[in-house]
Amino acid sequence: MDHFHEQLYWAIRKWVLVHEDADDVLQLTYVRIYKGLGKFAFKSAVKTWCYRIAYNESMRFLEINKKRKGVSEDYNTYRLDNLYADPYFDVDAADASLQKAITELDNNQREVFCMKYYDELKFAEIAEIINRNENSVKTLFYKAKEIISNQIVLS
Repeated sequence: MDHFHEQLYWAIRKWVLVHEDADDVLQLTYVRIYKGLGKFAFKSAVKTWCYRIAYNESMRFLEINKKRKGVSEDYNTYRLDNLYADPYFDVDAADASLQKAITELDNNQREVFCMKYYDELKFAEIAEIINRNENSVKTLFYKAKEIISNQIVLS
């Protein structure tokens, strides 16, 4: 796990945004990985398998947190406010614009964009992690990239 620790942390951090939440989700991810080691069938790379678990734990956390906080339609604003309040987040103008544009993507586009842009995963790896067709993943990424480009140009 030492080999993937930093990569998993930052992948989770991009999904949940807040440092403390990312630490919590990372711990839950490690527990799931440990419990699932006996069932790992080597049908995918270890990294992809770990990312898939981290992704599922992050989505589970976000869904539970969304219900717990009673946040509905304006959940993206809530997440962005939490990001800006995070003392570990260094806001400069360019990064703030990018982060704002990313939060305005729909969930599927945001997840795919972050995995491709930040984690530099291949489309095939992303497709396996989120259990989607590779062409769908490409479509989501390029649509997200177009939306982000348009929003940054306008701001």
